[in-house]
Amino acid sequence: MTPLLTRTLLSVLLVGCSGTQAQTAAPLASFASAGGVTTPAPLRTTIRQRIEAHMGFLASDAMGGRETGTIEGEITAAYVASVMRGLGLAPAGGGGLYTQDYPLHRSQLDLDSLELSFGGAEPWAPIDDYTLRGLGAEPLDLLGEVVFAGHGVVDSESGLDQLAGLPIEGRFVAVFTGVPPGFEGLDERVHSGTKRDAVEERGGLGLILLSGEDDKQAARTRSWLRRSATHARLVLGGATASPTSLVRVYPEPRLSEALLAAAGLDFQTELTERAEEPMTPGLVLDGVELTLRGEVAVDELWAQNVAGLLPGDDPELGEEVIVVSAHMDHVGVNSEGAVHNGADDNASGTATLLSVAETLASRAEPLRRSVLFLAVSGEEKGLLGSEWWVKNPTLPIDSVIADINVDMVGRNDPDSVGITPSPEHADYNTLVAQAVAAGPGVGLSVSWSAGEGKYRRRVDTYYSRSDHANFAEKGIPVVFFFAGEHEDYHQPGDTLDKIDFDKVAKVSQLVETLVASVAEADDRPQRLVD
Repeated sequence: MTPLLTRTLLSVLLVGCSGTQAQTAAPLASFASAGGVTTPAPLRTTIRQRIEAHMGFLASDAMGGRETGTIEGEITAAYVASVMRGLGLAPAGGGGLYTQDYPLHRSQLDLDSLELSFGGAEPWAPIDDYTLRGLGAEPLDLLGEVVFAGHGVVDSESGLDQLAGLPIEGRFVAVFTGVPPGFEGLDERVHSGTKRDAVEERGGLGLILLSGEDDKQAARTRSWLRRSATHARLVLGGATASPTSLVRVYPEPRLSEALLAAAGLDFQTELTERAEEPMTPGLVLDGVELTLRGEVAVDELWAQNVAGLLPGDDPELGEEVIVVSAHMDHVGVNSEGAVHNGADDNASGTATLLSVAETLASRAEPLRRSVLFLAVSGEEKGLLGSEWWVKNPTLPIDSVIADINVDMVGRNDPDSVGITPSPEHADYNTLVAQAVAAGPGVGLSVSWSAGEGKYRRRVDTYYSRSDHANFAEKGIPVVFFFAGEHEDYHQPGDTLDKIDFDKVAKVSQLVETLVASVAEADDRPQRLVD
């Protein structure tokens, strides 16, 4: 698609859909007579047909990977908005629009200026020797000693705190990736994000993730970070801007070993002993002082969420809202020019959202409760779009009684879909129980695990990794449908030809069944774990 054609298509789609202006929460009553809302025509396509059509557009090469902050990202938002308008949903992005524009800061690290060294060792080379995460809008200029804290686990449920008693403030903290064995469910609760948060709360300068040659998950993380090293990082702008995140350093295994060796420690010995004795106290690495400096270029841009409301008709329950969410963005084009189509991630979830919207909008009888269909951007950049929406809701946040989130539901076992939170999770709730019960009715087993072979994992592991997490932080009951990772996750191979459209159609039916059930019930969704 040529730039001229791209912009022409955008201008057509954007008419009446978007605009950068103040967008604030509006009372639900204001949507009942919103301009432009019409009674939708009866369904003219099958669920599978409409899903194939939506995904065919969203995951095409012409959409360039739908990266947030790009012209293709805007076209994606305009497409979703135009579909919602055609279905007769009320514009719920604020200001009478379907889109909610939000500001971003884009920061680009100057790799040539980057310096990372410790002690008297030679400076490490970016990309070849290490990768970084957590860059903000400010230049890097960090200098501090290094504290070693085993696996760096802080977990109240197991009573394990490997940072306890350590002088962390103003220092870097080096930890092994993963978790020590022997603690049930620990790997589902603790990951690099929770370690980052624990170090940040204690005033640390940065987190160093140490890994060995046989750590395949760490190798995949470093590989992904190497591919994205030349990409800019996005953070929220405006009055609710995201704070600069703690810098995380991912050394190659040989340099993980060298860092500990500089303080007279053997990597493998420490890994073995601290796995066997996880309560072994951490220590300051004598004589190891780390320097991290680099220049960062910053500019500002805008991205879009898209929101359409199906108003409920009950005088009281109609003021309560069920959110159906899915992220419409993906990761764009890689450094070799290959498009990451993101067919499964997450054209499948976006198509599911639009299909459910069409089915429910075409009901002969309106639902009792209102339903907000919310397609967000910025998920791949750190759940930014959903974070912006919950901080700047376009309808009263207190009216939201549930979030039903759909992400990557087009691959793996054709007769099963994963779900979280499980009964072992603190946020387990009636939404989940209803979904599990409804699954067989649409030909799906609803499972606590998803993926196949080496990619099969408990879905609770992903609880903080998609947009429902921002609603959960507000105390809103959530359920997350997820069919699992696969070899094409965040790869150019995530293409339409590998999608199981029948499975996506079944997930769409399951979500529609769940939404209708919650919308018609007398009681709100409730947590089931005391």
